[in-house]
Amino acid sequence: MRNKNKLKIIIIAILVVSVLICGILVVDKTGVFEEETTTEPVTLATAKITFIEGSTLTEIFKLLEQNGVCSYDALMNTAQNYRFTDYKIYGDIPVDEDRCFKLEGYLFPDTYDFFLNEAAESVIARFLSNSDVKITDEMRNRATELGYTVDEIMIIASIIQAEGAFTDDAATIAGIIYNRLEAGIKLQMDSTYFYVEDDIASYVGEENADSYKEIYDTYTCYSLPQGPVCNPGMFAINAALYPEETDYYYFCHDNDGNTYYAKTYNEHLRNCEKAGL
Repeated sequence: MRNKNKLKIIIIAILVVSVLICGILVVDKTGVFEEETTTEPVTLATAKITFIEGSTLTEIFKLLEQNGVCSYDALMNTAQNYRFTDYKIYGDIPVDEDRCFKLEGYLFPDTYDFFLNEAAESVIARFLSNSDVKITDEMRNRATELGYTVDEIMIIASIIQAEGAFTDDAATIAGIIYNRLEAGIKLQMDSTYFYVEDDIASYVGEENADSYKEIYDTYTCYSLPQGPVCNPGMFAINAALYPEETDYYYFCHDNDGNTYYAKTYNEHLRNCEKAGL
């Protein structure tokens, strides 16, 4: 009996020492032992940011910097040089050295949660991951039916968006763009002119922006601009994929948001006068 009591005392002593060395062990609901500590969990600061449809890449990156997510320079360098090959949408972007911003048009406008001081690759990946969900294989097949690439559809959608189209007139404006392209008429969209003046010039400098006018400004070039001129929302993308067939070649908006369509240039001039332009 004496020996047994001594053995019990020794076992208890060993257990006490083990608890003091290793910490207090508790069992969670799954039966796995975890160490109970008094350390408070680390909470990382975040920022929830909404990017409106039609935001440009430079506007998005500046807003991210303003909110403490990542610096503009780091984002721009990553967007221009990093290969996001894990994302299907990235494969829809052509390799084009003449394009000013490689990812313009592919940063889907939406509400996102970011960590403050997050890595640029991670930040941009959030946009591309969302774009991967939004741009489906059905849309890719529809682009092929129209005889256009996904990238060309995104360029057209960006013009529709940047021209201030509303959901009820976007398909009609899309039809006008296709009519002008098929007729070999310059698109002459103001949004493409201002994109060079505002976004491209702010990045490359005004002295270097002139070379981009020839390939982005549709008052100069006869085709689509070299790349998207903003990041379009879903309604503009759907309009580019499902344009309304009309005989219109011109349109304009008044200050109240009313849209005027025209088949001829003279009719368009009269509409511009009605719209107060």
